[in-house]
Amino acid sequence: MSKARAAALGMLLIASSAAAGCSLLPHEQAPLKPPLVKPAQAAVRTIDAKSGSIAKQVAGSASFVPTKIEYYQQPDAGVIHSVEVRAGMTVKKGDVLVTIENGGSDVELLQRQIEYERKKQALNEAIRGGDAENIRIAKLDLQLAELLYGKAKAKADSGIIRAKTDGIVSYSTDLQPGEHFDAERVLAAVAQPDGMRLALEVAGNPALADIKIGMEANITYKEKSYAGKVTQTPASAPETADERLRDEYGKTLYIELDKLPEGASFGAHAEVTIVAARRDKVIVLPKSAVRAYFGRTFVQVLEGERRKEIDIETGLATATEYEIVKGVTEGMKIILP
Repeated sequence: MSKARAAALGMLLIASSAAAGCSLLPHEQAPLKPPLVKPAQAAVRTIDAKSGSIAKQVAGSASFVPTKIEYYQQPDAGVIHSVEVRAGMTVKKGDVLVTIENGGSDVELLQRQIEYERKKQALNEAIRGGDAENIRIAKLDLQLAELLYGKAKAKADSGIIRAKTDGIVSYSTDLQPGEHFDAERVLAAVAQPDGMRLALEVAGNPALADIKIGMEANITYKEKSYAGKVTQTPASAPETADERLRDEYGKTLYIELDKLPEGASFGAHAEVTIVAARRDKVIVLPKSAVRAYFGRTFVQVLEGERRKEIDIETGLATATEYEIVKGVTEGMKIILP
């Protein structure tokens, strides 16, 4: 075989081997296209506009408290000597409620009393002596001693607070002996047991500003209904220098009943509802459905698959609802946020 022929044959063998080797490698596959995913549509929450009722009211659990209460306070600041009563105690007229440090007025009173007794004795001796001038002077001495004794007694008595009537102690100070108190501070209160009313705490209720004296109140006590009227509101409360009373009056409504429930006692509870305003057969929507933006008040309405904004006018409002006066009709689908 010639050299040229042998070389040609070798090249042919190399080419065949190369072709055979390539056929053993794995074939690359074309990348798969991602599946088409249909985007999920956000759920739309709606409510149907419908006719209903809305009431602006104050309601809650009230407690029976005395109607007539005598408050005991001092015109001047002082120091507590003793507190003789506690809330709930029954007292009689003249019983000691609180005593005040008197700055030695009790000693002065005793001195004036001794002096008065001595002047009485001196007058009796002058009368037995029979001298008219001595009797006249002895009478003047007794008159002066009696006047000074009366003043000392009034001063000492001013430090003793006594009950002016029979009753039940509805409040007694929590101050301890030796503690100071401000002028006009209430130190005790005695309730007369011949009348009661209901006290309802209403702090923070937005309807409170609409409650007026004379408004009717519905009362439920032991599953029975009673009628009453508002007789005092925070706005109509009497002025007082006592901070405790100001705080109480500032958050309390007082209601008097046309007829007291049988068996009701101080501290018992009854459910009270006072309606300041009410609308019936009107469109009522939750406050969350009403939107406000740059002076506009509107709702979003769903019509088919289309959203639409409608300007509205609101009326009566409570903590959770609006009366819709204009813009919404019954049956509209209102979109909630």
